[in-house]
Amino acid sequence: MAVWMFPGQGSQRPDMTAGLAAAPALLREARELIGVVPGGGHGDAEDPEFVQPALFVVGVAAATALLRHEPAPAAVIGHSFGEFAALTAAGALPFETGLRLAVLRARAMARRADTRTGMLAVLGLAPAEVRAVCADITQVTGDDGDFVQISNINSPSQTVVAGTTAALADAAELCRARGAFRVRPLRIPYAAHTPLMAPAAAELRAALSDADIRVPAAKLYSCLTGEATADPDRIRELLVQGMTRPVDFHAAVTAAAHDGHRSFVELGPGSPARLLGLVGETLAAEVPSPRLRLVSSDAEAKTPRPFQAGRSGPRPNPVRQAVDDAR
Repeated sequence: MAVWMFPGQGSQRPDMTAGLAAAPALLREARELIGVVPGGGHGDAEDPEFVQPALFVVGVAAATALLRHEPAPAAVIGHSFGEFAALTAAGALPFETGLRLAVLRARAMARRADTRTGMLAVLGLAPAEVRAVCADITQVTGDDGDFVQISNINSPSQTVVAGTTAALADAAELCRARGAFRVRPLRIPYAAHTPLMAPAAAELRAALSDADIRVPAAKLYSCLTGEATADPDRIRELLVQGMTRPVDFHAAVTAAAHDGHRSFVELGPGSPARLLGLVGETLAAEVPSPRLRLVSSDAEAKTPRPFQAGRSGPRPNPVRQAVDDAR
């Protein structure tokens, strides 16, 4: 049985909702719940208020389609916002609850957009080196209110930092000087996964306090800590902390591999894959040939194609009802 993975913001594509034609029930329920088809030509393709609900529906649609072909996952991982789709696929969130939380989170983050903050991807430096760069810059500029910190550890050589624009410019220069082969500003107008998101985290905490969160049928590997959990209260707390704490996707994948998992499936907008390369790099030393696959929301219309190994045949699964809440 595989680990199912769901990407977060940054994985979107302009045509990512095209495959939802194969999931009319999801589209219908999304319209009833939030009034529009998420991502259906509305709003800025970089705006979390539109991107995040669309990614949620696309991820759940991919899971729904795959469950018609294959066993339920042994575990799930969500990259940042992807945890909401992951938890829905695992049976912890009914579709309605997951979508409403996705919309609330997206709107809370959009309200914190600020042209004086942003995010920067750094490729080719170890996270420890990037952390040292951030510490050096913050030590010098902190008195001016500028800061930069790690917001995502994606793999042994891919890190994202967030902070104020002045500090980010300094970080870009220092990272290049220390050997980063690529430093790229992200089109995200806020400092996600930093304390600047505390007001948004408070909104999410209030919404989660009485949200319908169930014991998942497949355990969640937290993208903050790497821990495996099926406890609803712990899941609530991790979702809130995920607003202000760095994502550590590397830790989640490493923990899953240490528990014996060798098959990883990315479910989301489709090609190009956003997570499979990170998994391959993370596991290169320990698991030379993990089984990696990409599945999009139109998976029902075509046989999901393995990257390396074949797929299992159909079997009963315990989380089908969770995603069928959307039907």
